[in-house]
Amino acid sequence: MQCAQPLPRLLCLPHAGGSAVMFYPWRSRFAGLARVTPVELPGHGRRRTEPLVRDMGELVTLLAGELAAAADGPYVLYGHSFGALVAFELAHRLAGSAAGAPLALVVSGRNGPSVPHPRAALHDAPTGELLRGLRTLQGTLPAVEQNPELLEIFLPPLRADLKMAETYRRPELPRLSCPVQVVAGDLDPLVDDAGLARWQRETVAACPVERVRGGHMMYDSPTLHRCLDDLFGLVAR
Repeated sequence: MQCAQPLPRLLCLPHAGGSAVMFYPWRSRFAGLARVTPVELPGHGRRRTEPLVRDMGELVTLLAGELAAAADGPYVLYGHSFGALVAFELAHRLAGSAAGAPLALVVSGRNGPSVPHPRAALHDAPTGELLRGLRTLQGTLPAVEQNPELLEIFLPPLRADLKMAETYRRPELPRLSCPVQVVAGDLDPLVDDAGLARWQRETVAACPVERVRGGHMMYDSPTLHRCLDDLFGLVAR
């Protein structure tokens, strides 16, 4: 008797300062289509006792080792904003590992990796300036801003991730063989049509771009969820 093929994994990479917990609701949302696997970065969330990583190459090497060791079938990479860059580099790194190439790379809230960060750096800015900048992206919560103890926990991983995102320079890499799906809010100040179109240069496969109503923090957009539904529907055929 032949065993049923396992559902594909959806490996989810959060935005700067984010935690795997933001993707926990996706486990029920995509139940029956994919095994949602939120990826926790060192120094974040349940891994907050581990040292923070401030270098993209070091971070990708560490995560690729962990994810390749757990590879057990087809997978899709998804990343939002800073997470889009991490997912992009992981797609390359994992392709040469036991995991093999992903079925697809899905990104949101970020121009193509060859486009420099469009704003003045915030990772080393005074706390007040940093928080004001995040408010324009809907990236902070009043409960965090008004609680010194929560801020003390929140700021170090945020600054570490922002440093990698804001100083990122795309390394020399070949084009991916998998399709890339791009989604971004039409009011997102960190992206533009030309920058989003640059993702097409990163793959020899299809690269559709969808703009949705919303700002930067649009990773729970119904359009993004539909794109993932469609992708997993194709895999199931």
